Amino acid sequence: MSVNLTVSDDAIDVEVTGWFDKAMCLTSGFHLPMADVVGARLVSWDEARADLAWRTGGAYWPGLIATGWYSVRDRPGVRQWWCVHRDRDELLLVDTRLERPCRLVIAHDDRARLAWWINERVARRADG
Repeated sequence: MSVNLTVSDDAIDVEVTGWFDKAMCLTSGFHLPMADVVGARLVSWDEARADLAWRTGGAYWPGLIATGWYSVRDRPGVRQWWCVHRDRDELLLVDTRLERPCRLVIAHDDRARLAWWINERVARRADG
């Protein structure tokens, strides 16, 4: 999987690389202002999947891939963005104040550091 996350004081930039991943995720990336980020945490596949509802664009194959946009159970019109390939361990979950995306669910090799880094920026914003 080719997803790069750049976390700064002002934003999280998500960059999807590789033509296959761009096609499966339905984007080459996006810019998420840090002011809209609530926090980040590590979750299991089952915990992340608990709110997963209908796929609105992307790909899903049980146990293999969940990418693109999905609706959120019991929240009409709200969307979450996924980029997970075969990763059944911990996933990075980023919650936002937005309706689209209300959350990002990403399989990333450096997920623990990214969660810490994002939460550090959110705390700094709350203190300042």
